[in-house]
Amino acid sequence: MARFSFVSTLDSMPWGGSELLWVQTAAQLRAQGHEVAASVQWWPQLAPPILELERAGCTIQRRRLRHRQKLVASALLRVDLQNQRIESWLKQTAPDLVVLSYECQTPGIEWMEACRRQNIPYAFVMQAAVERLWPPDHVNTPYAEAIEKARGQFFVSHGNLNWARKQFARELPQARVVRNPFSVAYDAAPPWPQERSTLRLACVARLDAPSKGQDILLEVLKQKKWKQRAIHVTLFGSGPNEQSFRDLCAMWELKNVSFGGHTSDVEAIWREHHALILPSRVEGLPLVVVEALLCGRPCIVTDVAGNAELLEDNVTGFVASAPKAEFVDEALERVWARRGDLEEMGREGARRVRKEIPREPAAVFASDLLALLA
Repeated sequence: MARFSFVSTLDSMPWGGSELLWVQTAAQLRAQGHEVAASVQWWPQLAPPILELERAGCTIQRRRLRHRQKLVASALLRVDLQNQRIESWLKQTAPDLVVLSYECQTPGIEWMEACRRQNIPYAFVMQAAVERLWPPDHVNTPYAEAIEKARGQFFVSHGNLNWARKQFARELPQARVVRNPFSVAYDAAPPWPQERSTLRLACVARLDAPSKGQDILLEVLKQKKWKQRAIHVTLFGSGPNEQSFRDLCAMWELKNVSFGGHTSDVEAIWREHHALILPSRVEGLPLVVVEALLCGRPCIVTDVAGNAELLEDNVTGFVASAPKAEFVDEALERVWARRGDLEEMGREGARRVRKEIPREPAAVFASDLLALLA
C-alpha cells in the first residue's frame, strides 16, 4: 500500500468546484487501503466532503497561522515559519507522492520546493487558467522549473494546458488532461421542458463578475430587442456580487432575469430550462457545461480556457468569441434564430459528451496517480 498526501491551495472559501477531484480521488485511494493525508486551509467549519474524508480514516491538517506567526512583522520571517510547518508536515506524513490541487496556474511554489528539498515525488492538477495572472520573470521562472520537475502534470482542460505551456515556456510533454467529477447521474435524461413559448436559459455559476461574467450577460439583456423577446434567464448560484447583479437588474429594468439561488439538484434545473449560458472570463473546464450536456442541454459559452472544448459551435452549442457583450450578443442571436433546434442539439451534445467524459473521473485519476508510483 502507498502513502498519499493531498494539498489543497484553496484559501478564498471553504469549498469550490476545484475541490471535487482531489477529495473524491483521496476517498477512492483510501477505500483501496492506501494511507491518505490532506492539508487544507483552516475554516471555522470545514466542508462536509472533507469531514467525510476524515471520518473515512484520512488525516486532515487544518492550516492556520499561529498567533506568533501573526505577530511577526517581517514577510520573510512569516514565509520561513510557513515553510517550517510545510516541511514538518511532510516529514510527519512521509508520503510516497504529494498531490497538489491548484485553483489556477500561479500556485504557491513553497509546496513544490519543499518536496524537492525532501526528495519527495509530487504531482499537481491545475483547475483554471487566468490569463491576467502572468507574474514577472523572477517569479514565473521558478514556477516553470518546479512544474517541469513534477512527476505528474495534470490539467482539467486542453485550454489550461496550452496556456500553461505558453506562460511557462515549457512543452510539458508528459502533461495529461484529466476530468473533474460532476453532480448529475451519468445516465441523466431529464425530459425537455414543457414550456415552449418562452426560451428559458440558465446561468449556473458562482455570482462572481471577475470570473463568471454575469455582468456581461446582463449588459446584453438590457438591449430593447431582448426585453421585447420571449426569453427568460435565471441566475443560479450565490456569491460575492449577488447584490451588484440585483442592482443592475433594477437599474436596467430587466424583467426577464430572475435569481434561482443555490441548488444541489442540478437535474431539476434542466427540467425547466432549455440551455446553459455561461459568459465566463475565467474557467478551467466548467462542471456545469459537462452537467448540462449530460442532461441533453446545449451550451452558450465564451471561448475561454476549456469552455468550448466539449462543444461544436452551431451543432451542440454556441460559442462567443470572447467575454465581451458584443460577442455574447452575437452568439445569443444565433441561439434565438435556432431556438427550434435546441432539443436536437441537446441530444447530439449528450451523445458526444459521453465519449469524452468517463463515468467515474476520480477513479481514473486515482489510477493515474498509482501509475506514477509503478
